[in-house]
Amino acid sequence: MAEPVQTVSYREATEADFPVIKGMYEQLNSYFYQVGYRLPHPENVGEIWLDSFRRTLGRFSNVHVAEMEIDGQKQVVGFMLCRLKRVPAYMGGVIVGELSDMWIDGRARRMGIGDKLSRLAIEWMRQQGAHSIEIQVLKDNEASWKLYERMGFKLEFRVGRLLWDEYEEG
Repeated sequence: MAEPVQTVSYREATEADFPVIKGMYEQLNSYFYQVGYRLPHPENVGEIWLDSFRRTLGRFSNVHVAEMEIDGQKQVVGFMLCRLKRVPAYMGGVIVGELSDMWIDGRARRMGIGDKLSRLAIEWMRQQGAHSIEIQVLKDNEASWKLYERMGFKLEFRVGRLLWDEYEEG
């Protein structure tokens, strides 16, 4: 017998979703260190992350969530955070969108949820008048880069990080 097709629904997150997406962000943050992240790991990272956009939600940031029925209950299985920022005048002074953070629960992967959440965020930023959209993808996160490359993202610049114990003095 074939597996039943799962229906996924999408919407903007509410405060009631924050405990679930906070836990998902904590998983995402742990994953960052597996794919090359080299910054410190603060305690209570999920709460700090929520505080980074809570006051601007709906104006300069937005979170979309994906939901599906699991064990008879509708559950959030993924999220995407996007933000708006103004670049400095010497870079054109325009508003630029940023696809910031995304996590899909392991039970919901390979269903196109990441693509759909990204496109919802991109459309929201387009409606806000963003000039363009930026992403940052850690160097070993090939799956994410391939997703964004399929959407039309082009590599623009590289970011490196020097830790002091790796500094080669000349």
